[in-house]
Amino acid sequence: MKITRTVVAGAALALLAAASWQPTATAEVPEQVSAELWAVPTAPAETFSLIIAYSFGNRLPEGVDPARTVGEPGPVNEALADAVMAARGDRDIPVYAQTEIAEVLRARYGLADVVAIAPDRTPDGTLVYLSTDGVAARVAGLRGAVAPTDVAGVVAFHDHLWRATRTTAANGFRAYAPQGVAMPDRYDPQSGQPWTTSPVLYLPTDYAGRLRLLLNGAAAQGGH
Repeated sequence: MKITRTVVAGAALALLAAASWQPTATAEVPEQVSAELWAVPTAPAETFSLIIAYSFGNRLPEGVDPARTVGEPGPVNEALADAVMAARGDRDIPVYAQTEIAEVLRARYGLADVVAIAPDRTPDGTLVYLSTDGVAARVAGLRGAVAPTDVAGVVAFHDHLWRATRTTAANGFRAYAPQGVAMPDRYDPQSGQPWTTSPVLYLPTDYAGRLRLLLNGAAAQGGH
């Protein structure tokens, strides 16, 4: 049987629903939120006051230490850079992009003022993995007091877009994917990050993250 996104999604959601079911007053939440696991909030690109671009995978040159090397952008991040420019158009709005995308924006499009969001390093030079939430939090810190009034256009790999958009919103932005701008959806089997090489390896973790976001949001609403 050919393994597709739909097959992986169904299996992941079945496991997640079972794992999340608890005999409490909020036990109905998984059924209520399941439909929301697919809908990505969108808005016209011209409404954005900034763009936040999340990388997906990389390419590692032979012989480098992946624990200390960010890596080269690779085809997916090159396509994400293209999506950034499509969403930005001719408007002079700030762009915050993870390093792999920022490099392409500078080299291919001459976007010198892009703000690169790079991972931290430990004192010995080891990279500290920068999560989706970590990127959103970093940008929120850079935007400061204007973040709640921002309308953030989110650019991310197709299967990452839901979580990237909702995570950006959870960090204080009004966040949307750009209407009419296609996001890359072909996995790179040569990516230096194994979990980004195929839907089989990526989607279960992504769906777990989606469910956590929805359950946390439902819990926060219930506490008001």
